[in-house]
Amino acid sequence: MRPAGGLRATGARLAGRVVLALALAGAAPAWADDARASAVGLRAGSGGIGLEYAHPLGERFALRGGISVGGFTLGLEEDGIDYDATLRYGTPVGMLDFHPFGGTFRLTAGVYGRPSDIDLVADGENERIDVGAREYTASGRIDGDVDLGGVAPFLGIGWGGSPSGRGFGLSVEIGVMLADAPGVSLSARGRACESTLLSCDPDGLFGFDVSDPNDPRAATFRAELEDEARELEDSLADLRYFPVVNLGLHYRF
Repeated sequence: MRPAGGLRATGARLAGRVVLALALAGAAPAWADDARASAVGLRAGSGGIGLEYAHPLGERFALRGGISVGGFTLGLEEDGIDYDATLRYGTPVGMLDFHPFGGTFRLTAGVYGRPSDIDLVADGENERIDVGAREYTASGRIDGDVDLGGVAPFLGIGWGGSPSGRGFGLSVEIGVMLADAPGVSLSARGRACESTLLSCDPDGLFGFDVSDPNDPRAATFRAELEDEARELEDSLADLRYFPVVNLGLHYRF
């Protein structure tokens, strides 16, 4: 059996060869009859759904501006809590493309006005969950927000969308958005009871309203929820390097 390190090294070499092959494939100028073509286009991917306008700056550079909107939901599990994580976009985008070979391959640097907003929702009835260092049985809902900061630089590579040429074309873009370290806030509503040692019913004698400002058990729950938010920040730390893969359709005129 090949060791894991060997597999990673082989995969890295293969990825490098694929990138080089695609770059060389894009080296030949595309639609080189008109170096002054502007374009409008649509794109969709992990960077949201976008409408953009591109304007050439000579033979090898192009400036793109647009907006990203939309969103999608995926599952996230932490300490036995199953969250629905909804990513929402609504931000301006500006990019500078450099075509080193004068063809379809490009290097891109730019900014997103802000990274995706991420909303967290978890609900359930009589669910056993870990909150901070304690175990609870809870009926209710936890809401959360993941803040990735403001303006986020972007670095990437792509194919298609050469500054020259006219008509329809396709493009792909792969890169990373450099966001801030995630900040997580959580809040809860409903009832709970501590079941670290014994099972219990949140609607029974030992249950409490997690929002009750006068119940010390609820205060402890909320303090543990703050610790849970810090644990989520650690788990989501890699989101500061937010991966972006976009596919696009454009028209040059």
